[in-house]
Amino acid sequence: MNKISFALALGASFALASAATAAPIVQQLDAPELSASTFNSLFKPINDAPPLTSEYQFMNTPTTGVVQSQVFEGTGAMAGVYAYAYQIGVNDVTDNSGQATSVNSASLQFNATPVRADLLGTGGAGSAVFVVKDGTVGGLNLPSAAPGSVIATPSSVAWLPGDKTGALTFQYLDATTNSGPIDAGATTGTIVVLTSQPWTSKPVSLQNANPQIAYPDAYASEGGPIQE
Repeated sequence: MNKISFALALGASFALASAATAAPIVQQLDAPELSASTFNSLFKPINDAPPLTSEYQFMNTPTTGVVQSQVFEGTGAMAGVYAYAYQIGVNDVTDNSGQATSVNSASLQFNATPVRADLLGTGGAGSAVFVVKDGTVGGLNLPSAAPGSVIATPSSVAWLPGDKTGALTFQYLDATTNSGPIDAGATTGTIVVLTSQPWTSKPVSLQNANPQIAYPDAYASEGGPIQE
């Protein structure tokens, strides 16, 4: 049976100093694959949080792509859990030098601590982040690979807690694993982040060699990260 554990995704480590001066430590979250059928059996879309589709653009480049996001609420054993789903699409365009566009990474403000859940039914603590590649999640697009490539998934997911807010970074360009970036014509696997907090919308910062000039919005949690 799938079980939820409201333990922190990874306990934040802080120096033994006052809360006002303690510096947060970046934490890497594991992100195992999850089937679309399993996710859709455990979570349902929220009526007043429909899918968001927001364009973004890099300098010297036409409209570069879209970020999609949607918020879901858990059912049954997952009651009380929210799932925030994110997906990055990159248009098949080039910049004014003729270089095909791509996306190296994406970051967004996330005002709550990710929580683990055993969505895979392994009997352990589970994970706070999952990636869905094999089907659609809610109203988001079907993941698809760029020509001659495979469906893009993040090489790492970083969680940075803070005194008032936190941030998530999905890294695709990674020299250590020879992976990424998200190439032109791709729609990434859907990244699902679990938390117990309700939602708002926050801008997403995307990176490539050209500075970004139009920032998309995506759903993000609202409540304030929990520290240990």
